[in-house]
Amino acid sequence: MKIQLLIFTLLVSVGIADTYMHMPKGCNNRLNEQSANRQNGNRCFDSQNNNRGGYNVGDMDATQGFTANDGYATDDSVFNYANRDWSENENGNAGRVQFEEPFLEGSVMKVTWTAQHGCANEKNNCNMVLEYTCDTHHQDDDDVLNVNYNPTNPAAVTQSAATLANLDYDLMTGLRVQIKNGLNTNTPNDPNNVRDVAATKQNNDNNNNFRTESEEYYAFGKQRERNKGLFTADQNLQGNDQTKTRQNPGGTRRGLEMPEERDYFPWWQPSIWRPMAIVHNNLEECQRHMAANSSAVETKYACVPQRRQVRNGAGANTGGVTGLNNADLQTLLQSKTEAECTTNQGTWYAHKFDMDPPQCVQGTWSQVNNLGNVDGTADGGLPQNLDWTMPTVEQMAKTGCYKYAMPDSTQEYVRFTVRIRYNMTTMDYAPYATTAACNNNKNNRVQSPVTQNPTVDVGVEMQGLRLALNTAQTGRTFQDRSHAMRLLSRPQAGTQSTTANAAVNTGFQANALGLNAGNAQAQAGTTAMTPKIWNLNVQGKRGNIVQTFPAVEYDFWPKKLDVKVGECIAMQWTGSNTHNNGNPAGDGQAGDAGEGRGGSDRSNMMQLLNKNSTYPVPLDTGVIPDFFQLSKCYETYTGNAISSGAPGTAAAAANLAAKDVQTYLLSGGLYPKYENIGNIDALDGNGADELDVLLNNSPASMRGVTCCPGTPGVYTFTCTRNNNFSNRDQKLEITVTA
Repeated sequence: MKIQLLIFTLLVSVGIADTYMHMPKGCNNRLNEQSANRQNGNRCFDSQNNNRGGYNVGDMDATQGFTANDGYATDDSVFNYANRDWSENENGNAGRVQFEEPFLEGSVMKVTWTAQHGCANEKNNCNMVLEYTCDTHHQDDDDVLNVNYNPTNPAAVTQSAATLANLDYDLMTGLRVQIKNGLNTNTPNDPNNVRDVAATKQNNDNNNNFRTESEEYYAFGKQRERNKGLFTADQNLQGNDQTKTRQNPGGTRRGLEMPEERDYFPWWQPSIWRPMAIVHNNLEECQRHMAANSSAVETKYACVPQRRQVRNGAGANTGGVTGLNNADLQTLLQSKTEAECTTNQGTWYAHKFDMDPPQCVQGTWSQVNNLGNVDGTADGGLPQNLDWTMPTVEQMAKTGCYKYAMPDSTQEYVRFTVRIRYNMTTMDYAPYATTAACNNNKNNRVQSPVTQNPTVDVGVEMQGLRLALNTAQTGRTFQDRSHAMRLLSRPQAGTQSTTANAAVNTGFQANALGLNAGNAQAQAGTTAMTPKIWNLNVQGKRGNIVQTFPAVEYDFWPKKLDVKVGECIAMQWTGSNTHNNGNPAGDGQAGDAGEGRGGSDRSNMMQLLNKNSTYPVPLDTGVIPDFFQLSKCYETYTGNAISSGAPGTAAAAANLAAKDVQTYLLSGGLYPKYENIGNIDALDGNGADELDVLLNNSPASMRGVTCCPGTPGVYTFTCTRNNNFSNRDQKLEITVTA
């Protein structure tokens, strides 16, 4: 009797090898859903991940999420520590906005992620590519595509040469970026053709749709021919443009992402994404095939139109430029050489980012089919992570990022988002040597090295055994992206501190503590800034381990932090008011186990006696050294000094009354100062004088404070709300050395 069996192999696992970013928090196409499943997996990008993954965008309000019509973050809502709109529930919706986390230039972010199929193990060839992109034009500039466009350029900001070169957008390069988290979970509209780009952009703006890639970026790819030299195995691609790939043969659209660019790194045409690091299981392969050919090293070319060629009436001549019809524009965009481009009335565009080559980093071994910790890390293991020394504002600007002016300050910032791509393949064929010549072609007697669900010869007289193999997934890319964030230049020294702060910080310099000591270096475009600043945030979301999976429960991140005297720690966090994890819950468990108002993320920070303690140490006792009193503390975004205790000779009552930092952190940002305890009605005007014991009236996201410790020691901290001993343990250990 002949036997036919189905064998499940490594290649089955390839089909479900999701990846998720946990810091910065990856959205996995979520926005503000109250369900465990994301509502629209095609909203932003092609993640290939499980529907349950991802984190909602951060809210600022104390009770509700952002509004559906006017809920974008503003400079005032993000940077102004005195802005308390988030607590004014009786005065309209001014505080119901998203929060875009700001990070100081040159600070260190410990990027962390999980990858289901592992990496740096012998079962696959994999790499993780970390990239960022940024606004190239003001986010609210509606007229970029108009014939008579006049760029918005605040007088207080001097844009870089790279930004100015593209700011007027006379050349429609496709690389325009105006990041929008969106105010709904709809997929943005795509243009029917290139001449429809401006109208489609206006439509998407009016509908408050998500955007990272621009409308023209996608429209160009729909007109351009795909790379026909690529190996597609036995997949039947349903077209020849750049939306069709082996992984996406039908050209399914996700946001305005271009499938060919998504699926291949490095891409051969200009891209909006700036590579910063590649975690690889083979450093030699990383250097030779990836870093050396990335857009930070190698110039990429494409034929592009002038804006007037697209916006002028077809055949009409305005300003010396003749408008082209859609057929002519398609011919122009498909040009493959400079000579062909010139003949087709296009402009041959050469593009390379002015930045360092991406760093190649040896991957850490992690096991297959496990979204957990990796090998070789201390204390029982940590997830995959990488210390990213963030660029300076000037370094980002050199790549073409638009600089915004921070209100009432000389500081500047850039809006950006981070992407991680998990590229993996089996080694059944050589990934860099297998080309279209190996595609399945029965007419020419060519058999692909991998085929769909093949029945294989087992060496005996029987029919054979079948492998569960999907050739759209044997070499596969997964992805996650963050919500919009901000990179902020360091505060100027001594210009924003106050006399009151000086009085309570005797013995400390009441200025921006060298939080800006690296400003000269920043202007020179280096990240070797002094002092070194570590970012301390909160990862995870509301719910128990089953309800949140494949996201994680709350924890400080990093969980352990080693710093030296003279270094600083920037503390802030973002949270959502709609992490209810309700139905539909997919194949997981619905619900949002935890303390406080349902669906609300909240955190605070108080010092513990030691790490296995539950009760925090009251502020009016001196049983352990007070980490904050032994530190110099500041508002992260402004450099204003914040009191953390009176001099050692002061009376106990005076010392307690000076603990503004401790009060701010334990209240999750509700109380600006100790003097506001039980007395915030004058600030908020809503009669809410007392801190809710479960932080329900604190903001969902907390503006940052930076503390620079001055005394060696081991200090431990907890979050009082998320410290259920049996299943939740949000604790932190900071070790300070001389």
